Amino acid sequence: MKELVNASLLIGVSGKGGGYKLSRKPEEYSVGEILEVTEGSLAVVACLSENAEKCPRAGECETLPMWSEYNKMVHDYFYSKKLSDLL
Repeated sequence: MKELVNASLLIGVSGKGGGYKLSRKPEEYSVGEILEVTEGSLAVVACLSENAEKCPRAGECETLPMWSEYNKMVHDYFYSKKLSDLL
């Protein structure tokens, strides 16, 4: 929960009746953004992570195009789903 508050996805409410509430409407949250905050990168291989260093073998890697395509499918899938779809 702390990660979601730090990412401004939730608001912590103190005191009697406190807890957590959404900072936006459910349809404004993508499942992908929630997963990345709670689980980290959605990249299917380390070299495709957002902040990964350039792989010295990228130019000769026979499987990189396949992993790149799969990585895009995973990203697009989770970012196309909204929290409101799960409610």
